[in-house]
Amino acid sequence: MLHGYLDLPTFTFWKFKNIWTGSMFRTFNYRIVKDEIKPSENSEETTPVLRTIVWYGMDAFEKTPPEKYVYNETREFSPEGLEQIIAFLNEKLDEFKAAGGYPANVTV
Repeated sequence: MLHGYLDLPTFTFWKFKNIWTGSMFRTFNYRIVKDEIKPSENSEETTPVLRTIVWYGMDAFEKTPPEKYVYNETREFSPEGLEQIIAFLNEKLDEFKAAGGYPANVTV
C-alpha cells in the first residue's frame, strides 16, 4: 500500500514476524521489524514493538554496524504504531531529499 514515499504491506505482515527493508533515493535505507523490549531492566516480561532503523549509504543492513544507524525508533506494535512509523519515515525522507541526499551533519 502506498504511503507517501513508501510502499509498505499492511500491519498483518509484521504479525508473522516478517522483516521489511527498503531504500529511497539510493542511499536512504530503512528496516521495520517486530521486536520485543523490556519495560524496565528488572522486568521479566517483554512488550512487542515495531522497530525502525534508518541508515545511509550503499551497504546492506547486515553490513552496517549499529553506530552507523541514523535513527533507531520504536513504536507500539499496532496499526496505529505503523502509521506513526510511516509518518516518521516520510518526514525523514523529506529532510533527506531537501538536503540533497546526505544531510550535511552526517558522514558515511
